[in-house]
Amino acid sequence: MEDNFGPRPHVLNWRRQGIPLPTRPSLAEARTRFNGENQAGRTPNLIVFTDGSQAGNDSAHAVLRTGEADYAAVRDWFGGIDLPQGQNGDDQTTPRTALPVQVLMDPQAGGAYHYGCNATDLYIEPDPQLASGFMVAELVEVFEAAQHKGWACGQTNGEGLSRVLAAERNSNLCPDLAATYQAWWSNGHADYVNRNDATDQDENGNGCGTLFLFYLHSQLGFSWQQITTIGGGTLGETYQRLTGKAPTQGFNDFVSLVGSLDQGGQLRLPANGNPFPIGGATRPADPPVPGAVAGAGVPVPSGGGVNWALVLVALIVVIIVVLAIGVLALHWHM
Repeated sequence: MEDNFGPRPHVLNWRRQGIPLPTRPSLAEARTRFNGENQAGRTPNLIVFTDGSQAGNDSAHAVLRTGEADYAAVRDWFGGIDLPQGQNGDDQTTPRTALPVQVLMDPQAGGAYHYGCNATDLYIEPDPQLASGFMVAELVEVFEAAQHKGWACGQTNGEGLSRVLAAERNSNLCPDLAATYQAWWSNGHADYVNRNDATDQDENGNGCGTLFLFYLHSQLGFSWQQITTIGGGTLGETYQRLTGKAPTQGFNDFVSLVGSLDQGGQLRLPANGNPFPIGGATRPADPPVPGAVAGAGVPVPSGGGVNWALVLVALIVVIIVVLAIGVLALHWHM
């Protein structure tokens, strides 16, 4: 999305108690503001910068420690695809999409952001415990753009995926995600699974989307690679491609399970924020629709007719038994 001030930032809002979310700078302002940051280090796929503060230095080193492993994990989740080489952009309206990915510290980030789904300058809040997760969240969105499977980084499905995969790589993010689940539930738990019009700054949509992805993974048992590579224009479409079942059924089953956690309008959640599986895993037994990833469902014989292979085996067994009886009978008469 662009306006007269250039592309708007795609954001990971990370609320702090009592601290309002900041207004992110325009692309031109960001290029000017962060031009003086010093390089803290680099890996084959990342260059990490620091603003020189203690938090910035510690956060940069935290990203560098796990950066290549994080990059490899995200790439694997997206089926091993490579990011396009991209281009360097300009200082006004065109974001940088070139490689390697650059990670910059912004004390006013309020989480993390970048200026377009495929933009490879990632601005993160310098928090040593969370910085690597913030980086992964934005990196996931870059891979979403490169994959072209329907994950929209500025909408519910793409933002949800970026959040849930970031939490997989940095569990320190998990407890704070719970606040968005509670907001979605207490505000009426609307269906953001089968609609994808909420922005990446909609707390209710983010809560629903992230929690539903945990449902697909931890309750229904689909791997992150299965979920990520099959894609879909909505999370409901992703569910349908994985299970062969109607998207509305996916949402209804999900809400029914989550409802069992309700206690006075609030959800009883574990410390890690992921309540699934609830009552044991319940992976659907139906086969996936054509085009779904291998192993996503349980295969059944086609046509529903007689299994002639089993009939033939049974017939052979009967013949062998009859011949054996005949041989024994002949032996006893001799």
